[in-house]
Amino acid sequence: MHYFVAVAEELHFGRAAARLHIAQPSLSQQVRRLEHQLGVTLLDRTSRHVALTPAGQVLLTEGRRLLAEAHQTVRATRAAGSEQLTIGFYGSAAGTLLPHALRAFSEEHPAVRISVRELLLGRLDDVIGGNVDVAFTRLQCGQAEVQVEVIAREPRMVALPSEHRLAARASLTFSELREERFITNPVVPGSGSPARWLDEQRRHGLPGRVAAEAASVQEILTLVATGQGISLVPASVARHYPRADVAYVEVTDAERALVSLAWNPRHLRPAVEAFIRTAREVALAARPR
Repeated sequence: MHYFVAVAEELHFGRAAARLHIAQPSLSQQVRRLEHQLGVTLLDRTSRHVALTPAGQVLLTEGRRLLAEAHQTVRATRAAGSEQLTIGFYGSAAGTLLPHALRAFSEEHPAVRISVRELLLGRLDDVIGGNVDVAFTRLQCGQAEVQVEVIAREPRMVALPSEHRLAARASLTFSELREERFITNPVVPGSGSPARWLDEQRRHGLPGRVAAEAASVQEILTLVATGQGISLVPASVARHYPRADVAYVEVTDAERALVSLAWNPRHLRPAVEAFIRTAREVALAARPR
């Protein structure tokens, strides 16, 4: 079709062959083959003249449309093949699940490009706006204006200055932290007080004293190390952020920390759904038997 359109537009086999960068005899053979396949004459030829027949006029119009659609199909296919996902994570929420999920997804979907972005604690703007397709968080279902699905849970520990009177303990209970002041995560905008944290404190008879808020794990640990307060953190923080000036002690009666996926359902695409499925499977496989 590409060859025929070139001849029909040039009305000259020599110029069409030069335009297509092929030999003129080959071009003539291809056009004759097309006429044979269609069972019609497309071009009236003489030694000095080439003209379109009525059938040729129709095929030129339809051929141009078909070629335009073919080019669009190629572009769409290539665009789909180079689709990109942006995966976010908050602090320690990624843990070991995110690397495993990325590897598993890339093996199944090698054409999808993935970028990873760390997000500030308590900030959901990128997820809500669709700049991040899905994020690993510590949110509960219904806690924010995004879709949330809990995929894992882990123990929690208290991060203490290494010189703290409780730093050498093997484990603690909430009651032993009654007089302490805590470094907390920022409140999710519009959610009011940090309800989950306050509710847990009150259940254990603690007043819920807040020393400061911090927007990243490193900020929390720096404030802890300098004696500004203590902080309840998931056990994965102790594994991934070891520090000589911070001690981690398990709190045996603390609620388990959540690992959840958050996404905006208005921006859900097939590739995002596929990644969510992969993350679920990875989390399920990682659960203790």
